[in-house]
Parts: sequence; C-alpha cells; structure tokens
Amino acid sequence: MDVVDADDDVIGAAPAPIAVVTDNGPCFRGVTFADALAGDDPLFGHVRTRVRSPQTNGVVERFFGTLKYEHLHRATIGDGNALAVEVNLFRHTYTTLRPHQALDERTPRAAYLAVERCDERVAVGGPAP
Repeated sequence: MDVVDADDDVIGAAPAPIAVVTDNGPCFRGVTFADALAGDDPLFGHVRTRVRSPQTNGVVERFFGTLKYEHLHRATIGDGNALAVEVNLFRHTYTTLRPHQALDERTPRAAYLAVERCDERVAVGGPAP
C-alpha cells in the first residue's frame, strides 16, 4: 500500500493488512479461536462474514474445491510440510497463471491490478478507462 502525504504524493509503502475471514460458526466465535488470533499486531485481524451471505464463503469454497480437484488429488502428499508447499504452489498458479471464466479469462492478479490502476487514475484526476 502506498503511503501518501497531504498533497497525495507517494512518500513510502506500508504492508497491507491481513485478515482471517471466517463464517459465523461456533468454532470461530469461541474464546479459543479469539485467543489464537489475539495479539498486538494492528495489521492482523479477524473478520466474520455477514450472517446469511453464502456468496462470501463461496469464493473461498471454490478455491478449496479447485485446489482439491485440480491439484491435490493428482499427487501423493507425504506430510504437512509437503502439503504447505503444494498449497503455496497452487495459490501462485491460481492467482497469477490460471485464467478464470468469471474474470473474462483474466487471472485474479491481472483483474486486481487493472482495478488498482483505474483507481489510481481516478484518484489523480485522470480519465477512467
């Protein structure tokens, strides 16, 4: 994220906040889960989806379904470390290389960067695409 001064000049960069997004299940509302996420880091937080909003969880569920059927079921995963490596590899492939039908055959990264560029042009008074 860009850090800007009063004149909207970019003067530095800051890390983007990280949020763990969950539904409103009892396991995510309990003290144990809250304690696991408790800390002093202002960039890390817990966000629950709105009640009765399945579309929010649908994005994550779609990712996990695609991960399982396009990647994990095609190989033997030996242990937790191997699983972490495979998930990270797939996350990179999914967001930067694999085109998505819902994004007009763009990757999520390309779609995000296109929106970010549009926001930057509008913020500085340039033409919207």
